Amino acid sequence: MKGLFNYDSGLFRALDKLGSLFILNLLTLVCSIPLITAGVSFTALYYVTMKMVRDEETYVTRDFFRSFKQNLGQGIVIWLILMGIGGVLFVDYRIMAANRDTIPAAGAFMIFSMICAVFLIVETAYVFPVLAKFYNSIRQTMKNAMLMGIRHFPKTVAIIFIDVIFLAITLAALYRNGRSFLAPLYVCLGFAVPAYANSYLFVKIFDQYIPVDETAETGSDEEFILRLQNEPDEIPDVKATENDVKEKEQ
Repeated sequence: MKGLFNYDSGLFRALDKLGSLFILNLLTLVCSIPLITAGVSFTALYYVTMKMVRDEETYVTRDFFRSFKQNLGQGIVIWLILMGIGGVLFVDYRIMAANRDTIPAAGAFMIFSMICAVFLIVETAYVFPVLAKFYNSIRQTMKNAMLMGIRHFPKTVAIIFIDVIFLAITLAALYRNGRSFLAPLYVCLGFAVPAYANSYLFVKIFDQYIPVDETAETGSDEEFILRLQNEPDEIPDVKATENDVKEKEQ
């Protein structure tokens, strides 16, 4: 019984991690209030959760804002691109649905919009974790996020399911009862917990493209090559963790 309340016990470690996820979720929510920075917040969120999954030394607030600052420009552009594509697909679908009787190919356009929406969901699920982990241009980051999502399709299904389940349960409870204790739970943990769970999958995926001697090689932006197909692709240099930076400064 005494060991249960020891600082190194499983209970205290779990509570410590839960507290870190609460803080991380709060940071993500606050930094997403200007909607334009939501993508940057998700990038910083995954940067921290992937460190937590790897049991690396993690300072939640410092690491979050370090990644937020590092990825601010690319994260905003990628988010705007995704929102723009999503808006076009939504408007196109609504127009076709409202004019099915007058536009002969309306049904085909609606199906095409739904197929594109599926690819957009896959892209959105992967692109911010990829941005958090790898140095690259916006174009190449988005390209490799899509290729990863297709190549690791079973894990992609699991990732999207985890992303949706928290929100789906909360919305279902609100619809049935008018109010639910799950709503504040979603506000407190609804972004960080799914991201933490997904990070186990992303770490397994990304490890396939990172050399074993990552920490010894992170000095150049051209050294790490991600191979997604038979020919080498263009994702270089895993983004250095705080420990990597300290080692290089010594």
